[in-house]
Amino acid sequence: MLIKIFTASMMLFLTSCNSSKKTVQKTSDNTMSNEQSVNKVMDTQMINDGFHVGEIKHLKNSKCEYIIIDQATKAKFDPINISEETYETLRKDAQKIYYKYRPLRMMNRCTDANPISLIEIKKREG
Repeated sequence: MLIKIFTASMMLFLTSCNSSKKTVQKTSDNTMSNEQSVNKVMDTQMINDGFHVGEIKHLKNSKCEYIIIDQATKAKFDPINISEETYETLRKDAQKIYYKYRPLRMMNRCTDANPISLIEIKKREG
């Protein structure tokens, strides 16, 4: 009889320890899902306004210092006017952005990326 009571109390103790871990994990998952949903709403709104979603990459020792990698198509673009003062704050490696561009019909400066002219850039959160 004593063994049954001891076993039952140990089972109760072990299951109660796991319940608090699950509660904490669910709370952090809800926080992440709220942030992700806000980002998705913002992405949708910016795409409807004519922007594309991408990320700036800094290439050292290359003719094109910065390229933009489109999030949806994974296409690589060489923004020829990114050295202008208006885009100075966004010239960071792995900077996430919304951007509008105009494709250019000119020779490529780098082999992987197509030349574009930036019309507008906005910083993307997340």
